[in-house]
Amino acid sequence: MILMGDFNFRIDDASDKKAEEFSKLIESVNLTQLVNNSTHMNGHILDLIITHKKEQIVSSLKVDDCIHFDLNFQKPKAEKKKVTYRKTRKINSDTLRKLIVDSNVTEKVSPKETVHDKEEIFNETVEDILDFLAPDKTKNVPIRPNSHWYTDELRTLKQERRCAERKWRKSRLEIHRQIYVYAKNKVNDMLVKSKKKYFKERIFESKGNSNELYKLVKSLYKPTSSYKPVLPSHDDTEQLCNNFSSFFGGKIDNIRNQLDSESTLTPNNEPPSNPSSTLQEFRPALVEEVDKLIIAMPNKSCVLDKIPAWLFKEAHKELAPSLADIINSSLANHDFPSSLKQAYVTPLIKKHPWIRRR
Repeated sequence: MILMGDFNFRIDDASDKKAEEFSKLIESVNLTQLVNNSTHMNGHILDLIITHKKEQIVSSLKVDDCIHFDLNFQKPKAEKKKVTYRKTRKINSDTLRKLIVDSNVTEKVSPKETVHDKEEIFNETVEDILDFLAPDKTKNVPIRPNSHWYTDELRTLKQERRCAERKWRKSRLEIHRQIYVYAKNKVNDMLVKSKKKYFKERIFESKGNSNELYKLVKSLYKPTSSYKPVLPSHDDTEQLCNNFSSFFGGKIDNIRNQLDSESTLTPNNEPPSNPSSTLQEFRPALVEEVDKLIIAMPNKSCVLDKIPAWLFKEAHKELAPSLADIINSSLANHDFPSSLKQAYVTPLIKKHPWIRRR
């Protein structure tokens, strides 16, 4: 804790009763005043720096036109979290395809199996292959707070620096090392400029607002943990998910009810004509069609996926028959696998609190 400013007490004047009472007050709460030289043109000490006696956080204090001092505190250690990951990028595509063929996942499934059983066998086979090629690993990683001074320009420069570093480490040529050093220095310069610009703007915005200025200074030496999604107050996570589902499901039901309540008659009060064609049944999906869909799908994945999308596409020919069998079984039996009805939802506020303050 540091209290500093112009307290307007002549703390060095023994005849000043108010200054004496103030000195006794800070002594009573185990605080100490550190300025010993004159800070006023008449030779008195009016500007004070007060800290806790047990906290040796101020050093090298000197007084000239203003008060200079150093702050002695260590940067707090970053919070860490445990993450689980697979080194899927090191999986050899040929090995993956061979293991899928050897697993005979299509032959394991009996025609009498339900779509739920087929989907479960498919997932278990894929997961076993992944466990063999890229078993789960865990490690602790630091939780880094959101950096509002991190601009798009800085992100681009860091990408260029990383590309230059990889190129140099691969070739070991002097010219590539020089390019990497230049890119690294450029990033460091931009990083310093971006931070200075951001905090100057924040300090200017906090002018006249001591509360906001205090929060800003506190964030410099005690950064908050990274932003976490804001959820409504709840006691049961499962019940909260059900409430979300009921809310959005209710919106759909309301739209349907509104459509049903509207008149189905044409403007001439004539009943609508029957459609010329109707959909009686689904045609079974062909393996070739499923294969084309797998190739065309984007490389996006969810934590619920048993295998990343890009890796799934590496073995699309080997996996397409099993996937087509699951699709056709679902269409034929009017059933949908329960596990595919699950979703992983992360609610995020549209604007960060700092942006709202601005």
